[in-house]
Amino acid sequence: MNKIKEMTAFFLSPFKEQWKNKRVKENSYYLKKLRNAKVKENTVLLESYHAVSMTGNIYAIFSQLVTEKPDYEFYWSVKNTKDPMIKEIKNIFGSRNIHFVKYESRAYYSLLASCKYLLNDTSFMPYFTKKSEQVYINSWHGTPLKTLGKDIKNANRSAHKNIQRNLLHADHIIMPNKFTADKLINAYDLNDIYPGKVHLTGNARVDLTLKSDVTNIKRKYNLPLDKEIVLYAPTWKKTIAQTTIDDIENIIEEVSEIQNVLGDSYIVLLKSHYFIYDYFCKNGFEKKIVPNWIETNELLATVSLLITDYSSIFFDFLPLKRPIYFYMPDAKEYARDRGFYLDLGTLPGRLVETKQELLETLVEDKKKYLNDYQVQINDYIEKFCYLDDGYATSRGINNIFNNNNEAEILSYKSNKQLLLFYCGGFYNNGITNSVINLTEKIDYEKYDVIFIDLDRMTKEKNDNIARVDSRVHFIYLFGRMNRTVYDSIQQNIFFRQSYNSKYLNKKKLQNNFKLEFQRAVGNLKPDTVIDFGGYNKFFTALFGFSNVEKKVIYLQSIMMGEYDKKIGGKYKHRWNLKITFSLYQLFDKVISVSESANEENKKDLSVYVDNPDEKMTFVNNCINGEDIVEKAELGKLLNKGNPLYSMYTDENYAVYQETINEFGVLELKGFRKPAKQNKNFVTVGRLSPEKNHVKLLEAFKQLSQENSDCYLYIIGDGPLRKEIQNKIEILDLNEKVIMMGHIENPSLFLKECDCFILPSTHEGQGLSLIEAMIIGLPVIGTDVPGIKSVLAGSNGYLAKESVEGIHDALLAFVNGEISPSYFDYERYNDEAIAAFYRNVV
Repeated sequence: MNKIKEMTAFFLSPFKEQWKNKRVKENSYYLKKLRNAKVKENTVLLESYHAVSMTGNIYAIFSQLVTEKPDYEFYWSVKNTKDPMIKEIKNIFGSRNIHFVKYESRAYYSLLASCKYLLNDTSFMPYFTKKSEQVYINSWHGTPLKTLGKDIKNANRSAHKNIQRNLLHADHIIMPNKFTADKLINAYDLNDIYPGKVHLTGNARVDLTLKSDVTNIKRKYNLPLDKEIVLYAPTWKKTIAQTTIDDIENIIEEVSEIQNVLGDSYIVLLKSHYFIYDYFCKNGFEKKIVPNWIETNELLATVSLLITDYSSIFFDFLPLKRPIYFYMPDAKEYARDRGFYLDLGTLPGRLVETKQELLETLVEDKKKYLNDYQVQINDYIEKFCYLDDGYATSRGINNIFNNNNEAEILSYKSNKQLLLFYCGGFYNNGITNSVINLTEKIDYEKYDVIFIDLDRMTKEKNDNIARVDSRVHFIYLFGRMNRTVYDSIQQNIFFRQSYNSKYLNKKKLQNNFKLEFQRAVGNLKPDTVIDFGGYNKFFTALFGFSNVEKKVIYLQSIMMGEYDKKIGGKYKHRWNLKITFSLYQLFDKVISVSESANEENKKDLSVYVDNPDEKMTFVNNCINGEDIVEKAELGKLLNKGNPLYSMYTDENYAVYQETINEFGVLELKGFRKPAKQNKNFVTVGRLSPEKNHVKLLEAFKQLSQENSDCYLYIIGDGPLRKEIQNKIEILDLNEKVIMMGHIENPSLFLKECDCFILPSTHEGQGLSLIEAMIIGLPVIGTDVPGIKSVLAGSNGYLAKESVEGIHDALLAFVNGEISPSYFDYERYNDEAIAAFYRNVV
């Protein structure tokens, strides 16, 4: 009965998920269309500012394209089906081949999956996956003054993920100038890897400004013909949740004061940011702002003077050579928190920081004002608006739709091999250290390297990513995997029973993961995918099922030992590794990280690998020897080499970290230095069963009874912390064994100790042993795969993996039988990176 209940719940859960979660249900519908709907030639889906309006670059391109391509069908995505712009478009262009579709309706999903051309000025949602037959054109929405993407100060590392993902899907990006192209590509971490074309055309929407008749536009938007138009267009720095009625009332009050100081010959209009427009309307201020449906660039043709802050609207207004006033009361804070690409001192107009300054400046003579800033205006036009001549739209259409290249095309793709890694989540562990070391050794003249990871950030992950070589690119997997009920059932069977399950439709499972891979990477075409972590079943499947030519998976340990590992009485990795083992057959190379580990893994796992003698091999992980030596000597530099003295005891502490906090205060972190008169043993590793701390403690208990001057320091953190602490208390070793926790620079502490020990039950390689050898410590390791190949030919002591064996090794050091080690890390790294090139790429 329990089994029946379990099976019933198993098969019903996907139905419940679709019933309860609208997003999952809608994604499922989109996926069905993605699979089954054929791409229709001569169809165009248009989306501007997330379907909030039908304006800007997309409207400008549409306006010309609809007349040039009368046999095309055009579909506007709109959130508001009563948008007045719908009537306006029908009046101007007719309605025979122009359609309007509700954003994220079933019709919208069908069009997103079937239209030949997809035009967007921002981004499609995370579920979007471009078919190879579709053409995605992104016409970015302006020249940036403020920083974008990863250039934004204090931004979450993955905050730019969906824009980046959209650009990777885009076949064409239309740019107003090279400055914007360079900044956009760099800000979204796409230098050298962006696979599409970048067209320098000018801003299509500025054509509307330059070609509009002032009188006609004033009549179109019911503006007085006898008054000068002033447009106040501030950016919005808050989220909708943070916005208050007071914020809205304050800005409306500013408009009133500007109107009063300028007088009756002017009319002041307020233009809000598109994502805050609804907030104005919902709170009764609809008549106080320019309606969202109005085409701003047509309106700009009527504007006599512009007031703004950081908005790119001023670049659109520049070609008119009319006065621009920059009102930035928070300029210093914005520079500190967000950052700018341009020096605010060079702006083509006066920068004022107070409302009073603004009001005083507005009443000055306009001709004199323009004359005062003529040099800056001309300079900005020359640098940023040199293509805004009224023909930007034509250049874009001719380049992309007519194959008649009138505009310069830039390529940001190198000819190097492209390597895509999954690195295991960037936890504080040996896998992370190993891949970071590898990034320091790769030849970036030959290879472009991308790391893909989940978008969720922790301090631990963020700190480790900061250590990665700056030439490595990062992309992120986020959002829900598109799946139907059937897909969910198949995926659940797969994740429960492995790829060998007789209940799987393997072809459909493969195809869905291929689509997910495409959703994540867009038009990227990696030459090699490398599952460097080897523990995450989802990423193993994502890489294994992909169409990439070469696929590699790393085995960072003795994997059968990991399969059998228990923590708290439960198997830690068994469920994941059962799936992972079954996928080894999909990979071209199965790489262990030491020769002896490969021998053991081949013995245990060759049943999962076809042709194991050819596919299963080893590549030693790289080691950053220079960094280890440098960090070991940092104590001479930190705090000027001086120790810290405790206010409460007579002990002193060695400084291992210096930082200046957000308040400008110097913070020092230190550890209690091991006493030189003692014999100080140290071990470094995650507090996990395979590190064998319990046997080490039992062996050390015997040693401490025989030698009272012996101490043991345990560096690391992990799931067995409490168990190890309890063991220390049970053995009455509180005075002799010190748990140090995670230390960011263990090399500095190792330098203060006398002997390093790694008592593991199994290891992939045991990098901490190598680090200790580089520092010059005598080392002890257990005689197990992974460790024995590291210590082969060295002064290191191989101990039996037992309490007695570990005790004998500790005693051997006390008796002077283990001498300091030497490790030639330069030769080792040369061999390791050569093996990487030979076997992996």
